Amino acid sequence: MDEDAAAAAGQLFGSGPSGLLVIDSRELLTSTARVVGAQLGEVHFKVWMALITLHVVHGMPEDGKGSSTIAEFGSIVWGEKDLGGTNSRNLLRALSDLRGARFTLPGYDFATQRPAEAVSDTSLLINLKIDDTILKAYSNPGELSAHEIGRRTGGKSRGTLGWRLHPDYAQHLADSDLRRFDWSKAQRLRGSALALWMVFTSPRVPYRSMLGSSARDVECVDVPLSVEHCQALGVRNAADAGRRRTLNEAGARVQAADRSFIAFEAHGGRGKQSFLRVVRHRPSESPVGRPYGGADQLTLDAQLAS
Repeated sequence: MDEDAAAAAGQLFGSGPSGLLVIDSRELLTSTARVVGAQLGEVHFKVWMALITLHVVHGMPEDGKGSSTIAEFGSIVWGEKDLGGTNSRNLLRALSDLRGARFTLPGYDFATQRPAEAVSDTSLLINLKIDDTILKAYSNPGELSAHEIGRRTGGKSRGTLGWRLHPDYAQHLADSDLRRFDWSKAQRLRGSALALWMVFTSPRVPYRSMLGSSARDVECVDVPLSVEHCQALGVRNAADAGRRRTLNEAGARVQAADRSFIAFEAHGGRGKQSFLRVVRHRPSESPVGRPYGGADQLTLDAQLAS
């Protein structure tokens, strides 16, 4: 997983203002990144993560080229053997949107990957190929029977979908400390819950040992719920109570999907500064906490490998 993309998920993939998240004087999420050319959402984000997953599995080719069957790609994103027409159309639409999107970053030079007095932008994908059979099957529902779709797409090689990551982005991935992405959890999460899970599994979050806890492996972090912090987490309710309610509901979904989290609670009220407290078991060999060390060390789960 690309840590920069994961940390900015709540901001880049949603409508409304972006915020700035600072914990213990440490800036975790920046408010400067912008997407131009497409309105993106969580499906786009998961498709982006799937592109990175396949890029790594295929040995991180320098030219950024990759290919996959639509069934393989869809099983990564949704974990379903039978994609169905709706999910497949959403996948194709997301790929097309990512091909047309530009990521703009003030104060940064993508070419040198260093801060600069400039505004630069880049594309994620510079090529996208979709097989004719796929286009006929999902762009014109009813033209082919389900059996015929399965026969044609199932009998093809890895070339039913093809793409090329932008060379600058492929280099960025090669230079980054990638961490493993736990698709078994990501497939269960949506919306605010997905964004919260992405942020609070990040090694950038300065967790501390929880005082008074009998368990040595328990750690926590408190985040003041300013409007700007909430916007950085993808929560944009107008009222403080509404923001707390959204975070509590999303936190419960995160806990249900990821048992390493013990508590995910937004506190506050009239006359009090609202804050979010996140309590979890300290990760040791967690799939989302361990740095990625090379293609030979990546193990797909049974569903992905099949």
